[in-house]
Amino acid sequence: MHVPAALIALPILTGSAASILLADSFDPAFAFLSACAAVVGLAAAAGALLLEDLRQGAAALVLTALLTGLSLGATDARRAYAPPLLDRYATLPADVAVHLEGVLREDAALTAFGASLILDVLSIDGPDAGAGALGGVRLAVAGALLAGRVGEWRAGRTIRVPATLRKPPVYLNPGVRDEERALARRGIVLVGSVKSGALVEVIRKGPPVSEAAASVRAWTRRQVSGLMDPLDPKSAGVTTAVLIGDRTGLAREDERRMQEAGTFHVIAISGGNIAILAVLILLACRLVLMRTDVAAMVTAALLIFYGSVAAGAPSVARAVTVAVIALAGRAMDHRGPALNVLAATAALAVAGAPVVVFDPGFILSFGATLGILLGVPLMVSTGAPPHGGSALRGAARRLFQALAALFAATACAEIALAPIGASLFSRVPFAGLLLNFAAIPLMTVVQVGGLALLALSSWWSAGAYAGAWIAHHGATGLLQSARLVDVAPWLSVPVAPPAAWLVAAYYACALLLIRPRLRRPAAWALGTTAVVILAGGHAVARDAVPLSAAPLRVTVLDVGQGDATLVSLPGGRALLVDAAGVGPPTPSDGSPEPQAGFDIGERVVIPSLTALGVTRLDGLVITHADPDHILGMRGVMRLRPVTSIWEGIPVPPVMDLRILADAARSRATTWRTVQAGDSERFDNVEVRVLHPPPADWERQRVRNEDSVVLEIRIGGVSVILPGDIGAEGERAIIPRLEPGRLVVLKAPHHGSATSSTRAMLDVLRPAAVIFSCGRSNRFGHPHPAVVARYEALGTEMFSTAEDGAVFVETDGKTVEVRGWTGRRRTFSLDP
Repeated sequence: MHVPAALIALPILTGSAASILLADSFDPAFAFLSACAAVVGLAAAAGALLLEDLRQGAAALVLTALLTGLSLGATDARRAYAPPLLDRYATLPADVAVHLEGVLREDAALTAFGASLILDVLSIDGPDAGAGALGGVRLAVAGALLAGRVGEWRAGRTIRVPATLRKPPVYLNPGVRDEERALARRGIVLVGSVKSGALVEVIRKGPPVSEAAASVRAWTRRQVSGLMDPLDPKSAGVTTAVLIGDRTGLAREDERRMQEAGTFHVIAISGGNIAILAVLILLACRLVLMRTDVAAMVTAALLIFYGSVAAGAPSVARAVTVAVIALAGRAMDHRGPALNVLAATAALAVAGAPVVVFDPGFILSFGATLGILLGVPLMVSTGAPPHGGSALRGAARRLFQALAALFAATACAEIALAPIGASLFSRVPFAGLLLNFAAIPLMTVVQVGGLALLALSSWWSAGAYAGAWIAHHGATGLLQSARLVDVAPWLSVPVAPPAAWLVAAYYACALLLIRPRLRRPAAWALGTTAVVILAGGHAVARDAVPLSAAPLRVTVLDVGQGDATLVSLPGGRALLVDAAGVGPPTPSDGSPEPQAGFDIGERVVIPSLTALGVTRLDGLVITHADPDHILGMRGVMRLRPVTSIWEGIPVPPVMDLRILADAARSRATTWRTVQAGDSERFDNVEVRVLHPPPADWERQRVRNEDSVVLEIRIGGVSVILPGDIGAEGERAIIPRLEPGRLVVLKAPHHGSATSSTRAMLDVLRPAAVIFSCGRSNRFGHPHPAVVARYEALGTEMFSTAEDGAVFVETDGKTVEVRGWTGRRRTFSLDP
């Protein structure tokens, strides 16, 4: 067998993935029983091999590896999802700062609003010291004057810090990934905040290797920044990413554009970077007349250290492990199939940390490499080139073959990763097929120029500047090439994440290509499956919500402490009322970079719209410009066509509104001002604007009382979306309300004590109310007094914090209200 390591790797990966997916269903003793069964299987395999029964021995090895994967996956899932830190957190008082002591997992990173730390906690308020790591925490350190302190917060160092902790946000909506579990698989189970960098105390340095790696990273950042920032800070950010994997210097817009263009992989340190570095080290060793085997071992040792410098991302770990195995084979004069090395590397990676099998970096890195190793030999002839002809013709032939091999490798990687990219990023970037002809050579230029910069910076400034100049132009070319998707956006196709059965069918067809007799029908089947993924849309989407049989569906999305409501109208038309937001408003000077941090529009609202089958928006309604209502609109406008934007009372000084207005102009989107008395009709559904009245003075700041209030009417049913109005706004809309209708109300201002007044409720007498608020939010929404008012009226209460997304479906006579977590109620008009 050419790939014996696959007998171990595939079952280990399968077993680990199965036990992690089904972790909640397994008894705690499952891991131990699986391990015991694996020992029995190993003994059976050894016995069969001693008796030279290779078939039985191989079967026993496969079973042993599967049981081992099940045991390792179950153990690691328990470690990831239920670490001791969560038990300690359950005993802590809410919203009270506690003193943490722990080891930094990564170097601190500057953010737009402070700094970010990832800490492996050793103790909370002291008593846990010596008990080992309790779990991981991601901390946001506030403050603008952190540049002088961040350099001290290096990976491997032990710090003490007071922090307020909370669980990561969970958004219970159709189509939205479970980010809490995704973070847990990365070793982060809590998030928290620190009031000031002055409170972060370094109490112990890290181990020597960790300190050395951190020093190399810090020195690299200084050298690259010092020489390249005057040329272009963006080039410096790209070069730093290529050299040490630190992407904090990349502009968010550039990062997004490269992802859409399919060239972001060249920024992530992977096989190409490691191969270039290995070749350079081997050449240096040969220049000093080092023996081949010694040079190979020296190169392997330096690559292992480089892996620690580059922070050990899955792609780095995979590339370094493959290189080290290959170099060890070279030192021992042993050669083996590349697929065997890849399988061994995957088995080692998953055995060390089974939850990595669901890490996007692991999947993309190994998937692309596997696609290249299996696919390129089918597309490119590996025979010797024909002899004869002139030297120029021979050079041209070799160049053509190199370009053909590069195209084949790119195509195979894209084919291998298409369903994965569609599942993870809701996009298939065809632009990468063209751009990789430029991106891969340009990445090589950046890496070589950056390495020259570092090597020469201490003793030859002119040479270091030359290296910086080379890296700058390579990085600039890399960034500019990604702008192809701005010119030809159709080269990056947005798709709905495909259902699991469709992904499985795609890869089954791809594997059949290996068999020569089945290659033609398999190719047709693969192409058909790819077309279904690209064009199937809502019908084949993962987590797709069936289209409503009722003419009106209103969906209040779970966006934490914010608002985002989708109104699905007859004829496939849709309005989105607000789009939530995380973070403070953008300052009036436009800095920091717009929408730095978590883009809730892109990460939560858009996946929900996809699951609900919404491909375009007829209207995007801004009730008012508070951050928790408006910041997500940038991501929504970028990823969905919007016909018009509705605004109430303009507030000219607000930068977030100006950014949206600029985006609307660039997309020829209509911007309209709405006020009380306006209405739109969509077949038998009427959308009425109840508020605000015309402004009598120019607003300089956002006011809750200026919120746009919509009433969606069909038959005798009304659904009212009141934004954040309080008592003043409620008094203003009362004359426009019609008593006696069956009303579903989204609670004004998230259930604040200053809203849901008795006067308005006595007129509306809502059958159901929906609170859009965050879990354990610091405002105490919904306020107990407000809850008591609704209880006194007998109103059925739903909350996004408990029910997730809340769906309201009605035909004008009957209303069904249901939460994403399962609770539902039905109401009918009185005869």
